[in-house]
Amino acid sequence: MTENQKRPQQARGVASQLATLLKMAENYWTAYLLSALLLILGIAFRSFEPRILQVVVDYILVLPLPAAPAAPAGEADLVSRLFLSLLPELKAENVGKLLACMAAFYVLLSVFRSTCLFFSDTIKANCSTQIARRLQDKAFDHIQHLPLSYFTHITRGELIQRCTGDIDKVKHFLNGQLIALVRIMAIFGFAFLMMAMANLQYALICIAVGPLVSLTAFVFFRKERKVWKQHEAAADELNDLVQENLNGIRLVSAYRREEFEIEKFEEKNRQKLAMGLRHNVLHSLFWPLSDMLVFVQLAVSMIVGGYFAITGSITLGELLSFYTYIGMVVWPMRRFGQILSETGMAVVAIQRLNEVFEAKREPLETAYPHRLKGHIRFEAVSFQYKTEDAEALTEVSFEIKAGEKVAIIGPTGSGKTTLIKLLLRLYEPSQGRILLDGQPLTAYSRKSLRQKIGLALQKPFLFSTTIRNNIAYAQPEAEAAAVLKAAEMAQLGELHQVFPEGLETVVGEKGVTLSGGQKQRVALARTLLDQPDILVLDDITSALDTHTEQALFNALQDAMSEKTTLIISHRITSIKQADRILVMEQGRLVQQGTPEELARRPGYYQLIHRIQSQVETHIVEGR
Repeated sequence: MTENQKRPQQARGVASQLATLLKMAENYWTAYLLSALLLILGIAFRSFEPRILQVVVDYILVLPLPAAPAAPAGEADLVSRLFLSLLPELKAENVGKLLACMAAFYVLLSVFRSTCLFFSDTIKANCSTQIARRLQDKAFDHIQHLPLSYFTHITRGELIQRCTGDIDKVKHFLNGQLIALVRIMAIFGFAFLMMAMANLQYALICIAVGPLVSLTAFVFFRKERKVWKQHEAAADELNDLVQENLNGIRLVSAYRREEFEIEKFEEKNRQKLAMGLRHNVLHSLFWPLSDMLVFVQLAVSMIVGGYFAITGSITLGELLSFYTYIGMVVWPMRRFGQILSETGMAVVAIQRLNEVFEAKREPLETAYPHRLKGHIRFEAVSFQYKTEDAEALTEVSFEIKAGEKVAIIGPTGSGKTTLIKLLLRLYEPSQGRILLDGQPLTAYSRKSLRQKIGLALQKPFLFSTTIRNNIAYAQPEAEAAAVLKAAEMAQLGELHQVFPEGLETVVGEKGVTLSGGQKQRVALARTLLDQPDILVLDDITSALDTHTEQALFNALQDAMSEKTTLIISHRITSIKQADRILVMEQGRLVQQGTPEELARRPGYYQLIHRIQSQVETHIVEGR
């Protein structure tokens, strides 16, 4: 695609993003309109102030000077005649009264202007803050309902940057630039109108450089938007690196990799700095050029104004008022570039936010009201992750009867966890189908499946709150006795010996104050409290000693009785709790049978059974 072909698409893209940006404020348009009207009214009052100086110089201060008579009132323009009509008679004896009246007019205009601008700014600030809050709420709500597959191609650091920094950019635009555009248009319009009413030719000369300033601003806007997008991408990578480092800070310290992590950070920071410097170079080129054009405009306007005053085309008072109006006209020219700069950043921000909002939410249909029996059937199920080249599962078929306890084992990456993800409808099979209680899995809503299938993970996530609140996360209204019973079933009875506050102990971020085994048992208690119809135990005893593991499964007998239970584990002591074993290798089901049957067949289970049995024998003999 050529550069000329890209430009219309880019223009449509910018227009689309701006339309989206403005749509976010649609519920506040009345308030924004009121703010804009008050702003315009305040600027209108401001535009009359230089005319007071003109009237004072041309019609009042000259009264005591016989050699310099006042300009004829009949030749005055409309605004000057308005002020003159409100004044006492123009004569030398009334100079004091006339000056007092003009001073009163100036004070009144200032009061009206300040009042309008105060209420305009207050309304605008309130609206932008409310919109930013709603945008943050919308972003967080949307992220909560995205499918798990979405998070495989976007990092948490990037999401955090988009939900904080990008929303702040949008807020800044709505609070500053949206109304600022109205401000500069109003100032430019009223100032030019006042000049044109006095002398149209001079007024046109005073804005001659305006089109050139606008052209350079548009060129700058297009280039800055591209650079700022790259800058924000670099900021995403830096944020993600910092978050990853903080999450693994203990590992970094344990392996003495501080210097390595510092070097990684410095490299990412240098990349972000390079983008920032490119952004600064654009500013260092645009602003001096813009200022030069503006100052040339000022110089030309002053020279031409002096010439017009000498030749009698304008009065001395008009010249003084023109100098004020020239400043009012030139300021919007220069401010226009800054507004375009801020708009470019806002367009990039809203584009990045839209990439999140346009991601399809995972549908969570109405809950299934009946209990699940737990009869599970996989029929030639295949699945491939979008980010992987090879299939994670290939034509997997098996059946689990209601109430049966089945262990799923296999080497790392064999597809064990993928089976559970498909069962929970976190992903959908590429081929084949899954039946639950005789019905296709798609007949059940995702919400129902995740309510009725309890999952306890090997690496659980705990929130930075009390142990009690972590256990009751899915059932916040659960009674204290039910929480305590779930904790005891998960073998958390010793907590009072370790932590004086027991279940009221506040754990750190991700449960950092707990050991790996304690975190696993808290997560198991959370699952048991939810009383699921199907129980999935994903290597929940990997951080437990053998004695605690056996005590845990003894306590779980009631919870697992007459309830379909899937046990994913590498430990023989856990696998032996199952009625049957499924062996996965490279995404395929290669063996299935009872623990006794598979112990006699060559294969993965026989291998780990022999190795772990030998280890236990050596331990016993060593004692």
